[in-house]
Amino acid sequence: MDDVAVQADARQALGPAQLDDLFPEGPAFRRSLRTFSVLLVLAGFIASFGLYQDSVASIIGAMVVAPLGGAIMAFGGALVTARDRWMVVTFIQVALGALAVVAIGFLVSLFMPNLLVLTPALQARTSPGILDLGVALAAGAAGAYVAVRRTGTDALPGVAIAVSLVPPLATVGICLELGRPNDAAGALLLFVTNFAAIVVAACVVFALAGATPDRAMLRERHRVRNGMVLAVIALVIIAIPLFVTGIGRAFDAIHADQGAPVVRSWIDGRDLKVSAWQINGSNIDVTVTGPDAPADAGQLASSLAAAMGIPVQLDLHYVPSTHTVSDGTP
Repeated sequence: MDDVAVQADARQALGPAQLDDLFPEGPAFRRSLRTFSVLLVLAGFIASFGLYQDSVASIIGAMVVAPLGGAIMAFGGALVTARDRWMVVTFIQVALGALAVVAIGFLVSLFMPNLLVLTPALQARTSPGILDLGVALAAGAAGAYVAVRRTGTDALPGVAIAVSLVPPLATVGICLELGRPNDAAGALLLFVTNFAAIVVAACVVFALAGATPDRAMLRERHRVRNGMVLAVIALVIIAIPLFVTGIGRAFDAIHADQGAPVVRSWIDGRDLKVSAWQINGSNIDVTVTGPDAPADAGQLASSLAAAMGIPVQLDLHYVPSTHTVSDGTP
């Protein structure tokens, strides 16, 4: 295999190659860009259909097919090695690729039946948390390690699956078409989080491996340092809402544990079943079904407030149901 082919492969898969091979030139770059475009479009459609079907296998397939991770890794490599032109090229490539996937998600949703309720796969990508940031940092470091050490290419599919890039972008397009701007913003935040985390982790790994400008290029070294500082600051800013969301989820989980026995006690032997139970801050949604009428909702609200130690607003839904058993004879 000639050097050009090796460069093209390295650009797409971050396989066994030197860091310089992340930046192919001439015909190798054109082939790389063509492959990037085709795979990204296919990954966008796979992710969009998978999100609509709530198909885990399809979504994972889109993660593996999508080449966005390689382009983001190249952006981190360009930042560390002070390749100004490649910083611009790879950033534009990622930005245009992201817009293309959003457009694909919008287009697929346009021709699909409207969803009254988001599928679990879509819903899971609209509310990122601090754990998503941790996954992206670890996955970015793993991908950069493979690129630097030129080994462990078997780990690349796992890296692609661990960090979600295309599915959140497809979710943005779908939610925009469905008229859910808040959910679209949450999915976009997840992508931006993953992008920033991969760049920062890759920069750190590349720098530790010695992939920095030569000491003679002092000006470039200062620019690299400033760029990495800006990247870290951006990541910290992004992490703030994720941290706040994570704290809120933790308190909601604690309050759910405190409130569950109260709800069971309130049912008090009635033929009722809790079909939905959700806590969001001080707002509590409870849905019960069964033939027996529930007890006073005010009593339940007061008991929940006492158990949780906070004022609560209870939204109780009662769905009556009947159960009939009949025998038939021929």
